[in-house]
Amino acid sequence: MNNLEITWIRQGARALDVRPLLLVKSLCVRVGVRQVLDSIDLEVYEGDHVRITGPNGCGKSTLLNAIAGIAPAKIEGGHVHFQDMDITSWSSHERARQGIAYMRQVDNIFPSLTIRENLIMALGRDGYEQFAQVFPEWVGDFPPNKRAGQLSGGQRKKVAWGMTVLRNAPLILADEPEAGVAHRFEPPETKTYIMVTHQ
Repeated sequence: MNNLEITWIRQGARALDVRPLLLVKSLCVRVGVRQVLDSIDLEVYEGDHVRITGPNGCGKSTLLNAIAGIAPAKIEGGHVHFQDMDITSWSSHERARQGIAYMRQVDNIFPSLTIRENLIMALGRDGYEQFAQVFPEWVGDFPPNKRAGQLSGGQRKKVAWGMTVLRNAPLILADEPEAGVAHRFEPPETKTYIMVTHQ
């Protein structure tokens, strides 16, 4: 338990009067009957890019789920603070509205909706246009009226990546975004970013 390896790819500001954007303190998390995380501490500052690695089953995804408020992760002890607010008991929707964007490893798009509708759900009325502007090299493979459920696994991840990183959210969580994808995803320089990976 707690064989997580946490590496800072880039560090943001660490001035004396700057408080962490995300503070995880003594976090204990259970999934079903199994306690997966025991007394985890993590401080992430604005501008940090953080990579979390570790063996299968060590709690990498569970930690992101706990930060985002996603079942089946159940916080049984400790606290999660975001922007100086204790969000431990907040729902996933409340955390998302506050500015935590999460690209899950699976179930990260709406397969019954079109590509345009997916991007509108995440980004607003001009979501597809934002996607096309930021990722012009991709957009030719993503006709706006195509059902997202007809996309390949790699294409779904590209849509999910756009839905996540183009949000006006100060914190991005990504659970193995590059698994099964030849393309390398580069996190936006202006965002604070926590990524789970096997690498």
